[in-house]
Amino acid sequence: MDNFAFLLPFFMTVFGVLFLLARFWSGVSATQWGLGFLAAAAGFCVPLMSFAPVVVQALLADFLFLAAFFLYGEALLVRFGKSLTRPLRLSLASIGYLAIAFAVVVWGDLRSELIFSDIACAVLIGVPVIQVVRAPRRRIDVVLVAICGLVLVETVTRVSLFALLTSSGDGLSLESYMQSAYAYYSQLGASIIAFLLALAVLGTVVSDVIGRYRHAAEHDALSLLLNRRGFDQRIPKQPQGAIVVGDIDNFKDINDRFGHAIGDLVISSFAELLRQHFPKQAIIARFGGEEFVAFLPDHSANEAGTAAEKFRKALGAHSWEGILSDRQISASFGVTAIAKSDFALQDAISRADAYLYDAKRNGRNRVIVEGTKQFDHIKLVHAAPAR
Repeated sequence: MDNFAFLLPFFMTVFGVLFLLARFWSGVSATQWGLGFLAAAAGFCVPLMSFAPVVVQALLADFLFLAAFFLYGEALLVRFGKSLTRPLRLSLASIGYLAIAFAVVVWGDLRSELIFSDIACAVLIGVPVIQVVRAPRRRIDVVLVAICGLVLVETVTRVSLFALLTSSGDGLSLESYMQSAYAYYSQLGASIIAFLLALAVLGTVVSDVIGRYRHAAEHDALSLLLNRRGFDQRIPKQPQGAIVVGDIDNFKDINDRFGHAIGDLVISSFAELLRQHFPKQAIIARFGGEEFVAFLPDHSANEAGTAAEKFRKALGAHSWEGILSDRQISASFGVTAIAKSDFALQDAISRADAYLYDAKRNGRNRVIVEGTKQFDHIKLVHAAPAR
């Protein structure tokens, strides 16, 4: 048993500190996991406090274990965006601790204390597991919830066996319990489960960190749209559809007249309007400056042009009050279909870009779609297909 007294709290402390450090890069739940593992580690260390009365040790250890399971449950709920139900869970924890305190202080019954403690811990992890059981989408999250479910099953199984194999008249003492084979295998099982839980949590933390860095590498910080790299990553190997290239009209004048801070607000607002008004399946990116590119899967050039024209009109009707006081924002667009003869997607983007410059040269605030050589800032316009 001495090995457990040192090994289990040691590795739980290491993981707890690791998770608390990871909160700076990972999700909020890393904080709850870290505090939970540290609370459990402290609970396992309590028996080493030989200077303290046994009653004090028991009450402190049980409090720390309940706190650990409460934090584990909170970490699950936070991770999957579920209601924290703190009043309910705090009430359950309080009822459990009162029952434990009654068994320790009034009855002086170790058997009842252990049973009440395990039941309370099972409830504190079981309620959140039930709340999040259908929430995971990624494999690592499925594994995490499965391991938490295993913690619940192990706890319920252990307390059930203990209740069946012992009776209130056995006169169970702390020393006899700690020296029993049941206590040995219980702590062995708890150690294995705790280690698996720590690995599962570590997997989610690492996955979150990688995901955040990947998101940052593939998204434009100002517009929150994809950047060129992220755009290329999202495009299928054999894309079928249309490309729209858009550019805010006279953007340099906006920066020169109102300042770059206002220019940044125009960029971010323009990007938000793109997200709202373009088809949901569109893959939209900011390629730099005031230039934006969208890939519309399975759209013809005319369909993509119609989407661009609807957006152009929505942009014209948008109020810029609070950002620009005396002017309206417009944009020009070039549209082309991806051709089978295109060697790469960049070929289609280059054609759409050429139509965009046609729109600029012919008065701005218009959409140019490959097809004919008519230009009109009111109607959807077309340009001759590139050869």
